[in-house]
Amino acid sequence: MAFSRFRIILLSSFFICLFLCVVLVVNFEEPLNYRYMHQLSKLKFNYMFGSRLQINDTEGKRINDSEKKSGDRGCTTCTGSQVLNFWKKELTGCAKIYRDIAASPIQWQTEEDVIKNITELQKCQWHKQELAAEEFRSELKRCCNAVSDCLVTQKNTPVGTELTYEAEPKRKLKITHQIFAIFPKNSSFSSRQYKRCAVIGNGGILTNSSCGAEIDQADFVFRCNLPPVGGQFTQDVGTKTNLVTANPSIIAERYSELHDRRRPFFTNLIVYNDALLLLPAFSYTINTGRSFRALYTLQDFQAKQKVVFFNPVYLNRLAGFWRTRGIQVKRLSTGIMIVSLALELCEEVWIYGFWPFGKDIEGKVMPHHYFDNQLPKPSIHSMPTEFHHLLQMHSKGMIKLQMTHCRANPKLEFRLAWSVGLNARSVYPSVCVCRYVRISACVCGYACACLSVCRCTCACLSVYRAARRFRRKRHDYTCATILKLQEDDQTLE
Repeated sequence: MAFSRFRIILLSSFFICLFLCVVLVVNFEEPLNYRYMHQLSKLKFNYMFGSRLQINDTEGKRINDSEKKSGDRGCTTCTGSQVLNFWKKELTGCAKIYRDIAASPIQWQTEEDVIKNITELQKCQWHKQELAAEEFRSELKRCCNAVSDCLVTQKNTPVGTELTYEAEPKRKLKITHQIFAIFPKNSSFSSRQYKRCAVIGNGGILTNSSCGAEIDQADFVFRCNLPPVGGQFTQDVGTKTNLVTANPSIIAERYSELHDRRRPFFTNLIVYNDALLLLPAFSYTINTGRSFRALYTLQDFQAKQKVVFFNPVYLNRLAGFWRTRGIQVKRLSTGIMIVSLALELCEEVWIYGFWPFGKDIEGKVMPHHYFDNQLPKPSIHSMPTEFHHLLQMHSKGMIKLQMTHCRANPKLEFRLAWSVGLNARSVYPSVCVCRYVRISACVCGYACACLSVCRCTCACLSVYRAARRFRRKRHDYTCATILKLQEDDQTLE
């Protein structure tokens, strides 16, 4: 009897303890879940906006200057509860457009959806987000370190190194003393950052864009795949070039592998002045010989350009970096490689001519390139996916993506034209004043470079006479504006 009573007491105590545990769990579950969801919401918010809004738990200070100016939200400081309210509430204006683009899943986007978003985006003024750009740059540096590893140098690739080809991982090249001798001793880049850089693609979106003067104002200009510059293209793409890439397939197709057409190759590169010529010599085995012949050709003709080679180690790291961010392709395009390089080297990166669609935002059909309409071959790249990533980075304030015409600045256009004339004087004995006329149509005793500003009759003149000719031409408002600028500029006298 006593044993039965003891068992009843023991069971009762067990159920009482169990009941108390359940009560405690229920009471504490809600605050625990709230704290967890509060932190999770902040992480989601920062991820989707790329640090467009940062929350400091102690001060709650807001750092998004652009949204402060736009007036989309009224608070100057945002606490955790305000952030949660902002996350839940319906946004309006530019804040909603930026959020929708930054958060939109890439795989669900059609061409019409992207162009619609871009059309809305044009209503909003772009502002650089310092913290977002710096965070991305730091991640890129930790992964890839372009300053020291982007190019093959004697410092990072000593004799005896076995270089693995980027796109052919089963192929290797052992660096001999002869190959080692053609590498630069150190990288052409330093840890000092350029203020503003321009990365120029070749898309048809640049046609009649009037971006040339703005491009040439950049501290460092990157161009891709030996595009035509100057002449009739000056107003849209400018003339300045600090680094230009060349796909070795271009060397094969245009210059017969540099076996017979060496001088045309040298001549066509004069327009790039003393720019770096960047070649992917170690991406495919077939590229190595072509790239080395390009180097020897320019050395034989004592060209101003310096030839450098992409480091396959860097390119493999870079591919892995973008793979974790959703670009699942066999090989990155040259464009995204150069944008990545610029993001490490420059405080601000402005991008022009990147447009993977056949129509502009107004629905007008455009050529594939600004200089021709030759369609690309079936590619291993994914241009729309890369573009969408760049568009998201633009909406987060990390880069500026130019998707329409640039604002005309007559003073910059005149300075651009005048600088072209002065540069041409060191290359050619004359200057051809014209517009919308190809250089080949300018018939004179010697080759001439074209100034694409005023609608003037094509005529070969000296630099001084070309400048004087501008004074007498008043075909349109642009020329009249330039005339006024010239009267104020004593450098013409």
